[in-house]
Amino acid sequence: ICAMLLPACAQSGTEQTTDTTAAVADTTAPVVETTADPNDRSQVKDNVPEGLTFNGESVRILFRGEDTDTNNICIYDVRGTDNLGDYVTDGVWNRNRTVEERLNITLECMPLGAGSLSEHAAKVKSIILAGSDEYDYLNVTGNTSITSGLNNYMRDLANIPYVDYEADWWWMDAIEALSLDGKTYNYIFGDTLIYCYIQTGVVYYNKTLYENAFGDPDEMYKTVMDGKWTIDKLMELTAAAYSDANGDGVPNAGDIFGSMKTQNQGEETPHFLVGFDLQMYTRDADGNLIIEFDQERCVKAIEKLGAYNMNTEGVFHSDQSIDAGTGKYFSENYSVFFPARLSRVLSAEYRNMENPYGILPYPKLDEEQKDYVSLIHDSCSNICVPKTVPDAKFEVVGAALEALAAESWRSVMPMFLETALKLKYSQDSMSGQVIDMVVASVSKNTLFEYKNYCADIFTTALVNNAKNGTNNFASAYRKLGPAAQKQWDKAVANLES
Repeated sequence: ICAMLLPACAQSGTEQTTDTTAAVADTTAPVVETTADPNDRSQVKDNVPEGLTFNGESVRILFRGEDTDTNNICIYDVRGTDNLGDYVTDGVWNRNRTVEERLNITLECMPLGAGSLSEHAAKVKSIILAGSDEYDYLNVTGNTSITSGLNNYMRDLANIPYVDYEADWWWMDAIEALSLDGKTYNYIFGDTLIYCYIQTGVVYYNKTLYENAFGDPDEMYKTVMDGKWTIDKLMELTAAAYSDANGDGVPNAGDIFGSMKTQNQGEETPHFLVGFDLQMYTRDADGNLIIEFDQERCVKAIEKLGAYNMNTEGVFHSDQSIDAGTGKYFSENYSVFFPARLSRVLSAEYRNMENPYGILPYPKLDEEQKDYVSLIHDSCSNICVPKTVPDAKFEVVGAALEALAAESWRSVMPMFLETALKLKYSQDSMSGQVIDMVVASVSKNTLFEYKNYCADIFTTALVNNAKNGTNNFASAYRKLGPAAQKQWDKAVANLES
């Protein structure tokens, strides 16, 4: 209006002494530059087409153990928990509901039931060999499926519908390690299987006992980060930390020890050996596995680990298994170091420890070794599909597996890795950094897992010598090497026939 009146005023000759032009606000919205959050996974697409539906069809999942909230496989991998307040296991529950609604399917989680490891293995084997069509896929442990030599009775999952193995939620290193011929995938691993991370080997250390013996407990993290955490360093600290606390002049219960070993050392020895990054096999251009040990490095590994097990002062020789009592010895503050698995952080026993603890990877063989390597134990879960599953159901299973793994990657894994492991279960920020290292270095070992297909050469040539401090590796390898290769090649031939 002012703009229209001003020319008229000028033409009338009226003097304007005041600028009466009103200020008009700029209502144009400012341009705000936004950058996508690189940590936001919610919009990342998977390989399942939008709108795909299966009209309420059931997907029946067999899992090891009983259907309880104390069965880690059940609540971390398969079923989850319904609003019990644990954001990880509740997240698994919500993941399942999201996938069920998206695909219009029902996930039926069916327990294998109570029993020992050998009983579970026998049950799985009898179910598969009987050609049962009760289950659409199995979420069971390696020591109840892979160890039983059931590859010929499982479907090849290399080309299962909808599954995209190049996606971040599938673990190709582990999948390829457990492929007999480098092409056939009978067992697969992905972010659905949180229990795999829980079954990874770590070394705990009691920070109060370390401080009493050596000073600043956080210097252990510097040792790790500098690449100097080796079996020699463990032996050095173990011997120096020993204290005859009960004053009887004899190393026994009641003393302060540097480290511990379990009754049969089966819990920790494979983790040490794999952590030493030993070459045990190669694959040719066609994926064929060739059993080929780096003998010089293997001998060194056996000598070092044998010395730790048999000749290092300060190692507590437990007469119990890890679950029966050895782990409690650490939690009650009688040992500085304890080689075990990450799963112990879940226990109330460790959460309520009087002294704080730190988490380290398993040590390297020597400082020349480039990386730390963390073994996922063969008691972790895997996914396999019986040959009794027909092609029509195979499509449903593939869609469910891809959707579950992707949804785990989007919504569950961030909570598990960043919130649970690093905040809830870790007791300091540096343990969180070490957990990052452990997670980045997780590995499956082919010969350890496929005992029945390679004359158990891993145990006979490596584990037994390292446990007992003996040194007949060379003769055992010469004797078993050709037999192991022949047995492996036969398994591959049977797979392809």
